[in-house]
Amino acid sequence: MTSNFLIRKAKTKDLKDILRLNFELFKKEHREFDKSLNLNWTYKEGKKYFKDRIIKKDGFVEVAEYKGIIIGYLCGGITKGLFYRKKAKYAELGDMLIENKLRGKGLGTKLTNNFINWCKNNKVDYLSATASIKNKSTINFYKKLKFKEYNLTLENKLK
Repeated sequence: MTSNFLIRKAKTKDLKDILRLNFELFKKEHREFDKSLNLNWTYKEGKKYFKDRIIKKDGFVEVAEYKGIIIGYLCGGITKGLFYRKKAKYAELGDMLIENKLRGKGLGTKLTNNFINWCKNNKVDYLSATASIKNKSTINFYKKLKFKEYNLTLENKLK
């Protein structure tokens, strides 16, 4: 299904498109589940975050192209383990988006599997991905790729 698409390692010249897609992810996808998200993050702190993930060895960013236009991305990388967990190598799938009109073609699965393989090649012991508990489609997507529930964070909005 992904034969009409090009999936490749991101370059710094792709940053503008990655930021555009990340803003859409925050604005349309995540914001539906979490109204506290800072939409300005993408173009402020996000620019440095994605650039670092692209150029540093502990980062992973791939883009999906269709007819020469970037229509999706996945960003992740090595993270520090939590102080209360055993010493091991940890990675996090930070975020991913495929434009709505091109979903269901296996691109998200291909990007995620590429990241999983990168993690294996980098001797990662534990890989995590976070999704809103209300985002059932994303949770089901990750479960199909053998991710298991690990923690549940409970929150009490006081104001």
